[in-house]
Amino acid sequence: MFPYKRIALPDAVPLAYVDEGTGPLIVMLHGFTGTAHRHFSRMISEYSTDHRVVVPDFRGYGASRPPLRDFPPNFIERDADDVAYLMDHLRSPQAIVFGFSDGGESALILAARRPDLVRALVVWGTVGQASPGDLEFFAQLPPVDNWGPDLAPWRESIIEHHGKEQWPHLITARAEVARLMVATRWNASLQHAQLIKCPVLQIHGEIEERKCRAQVSQLASAIHDCHVEILLGGDHSLQLENPEELSLLIRPFIKRIDASREKGGLTIR
Repeated sequence: MFPYKRIALPDAVPLAYVDEGTGPLIVMLHGFTGTAHRHFSRMISEYSTDHRVVVPDFRGYGASRPPLRDFPPNFIERDADDVAYLMDHLRSPQAIVFGFSDGGESALILAARRPDLVRALVVWGTVGQASPGDLEFFAQLPPVDNWGPDLAPWRESIIEHHGKEQWPHLITARAEVARLMVATRWNASLQHAQLIKCPVLQIHGEIEERKCRAQVSQLASAIHDCHVEILLGGDHSLQLENPEELSLLIRPFIKRIDASREKGGLTIR
């Protein structure tokens, strides 16, 4: 387990983060029910060998408690603002930002709002807008009181990483906001996408059902410099289920960005 450091956000909420390695900065943003350790432990180990890797637990998740996690309609934007505050606090240089699922949505907004903090993006499980596939995913889950052996590992992971008091709140609250986001056609990340000027690598699992391939293309076309890779046989949680294949897609992109940095390019002011 990597140790946590902590800061207080402007509203006094704690934000815990992992800070490992030295070199060009990579910031990683986790997804729903994730933490720095749960979603990125392997990637922290891999990339901290030649980069400085900073990975927060979003407010209300994992080590960033209390208070418990909540999901207001603007939670994606709020998480982006929290990460910006952390990076300002660290006086960090421009970072390559990895974002998975909900964290990918926040990464897109961060890059659009604060181009001074982000020199490149890598996102997966992310399409920039509310996904009917997410709503279907939650709708297909049985009532939380009836979760059987197949869902027991997820339940135990929530309890282990986020506290027993957050079961089943995390599931029910996120399902409710998914319904609201689809009903209101939330697309804040997509709306911000045209403001993203840094290079973006967008990765999509070939058999991903929660995010629509057409939405992947729509997001990519809205970004000035976006390259899409389809990971064959991949679903949603690529960093957990296809880590080696994911790394093979990311590493050449990172190498190009780092090389450009050394030459003094890709700095947005």
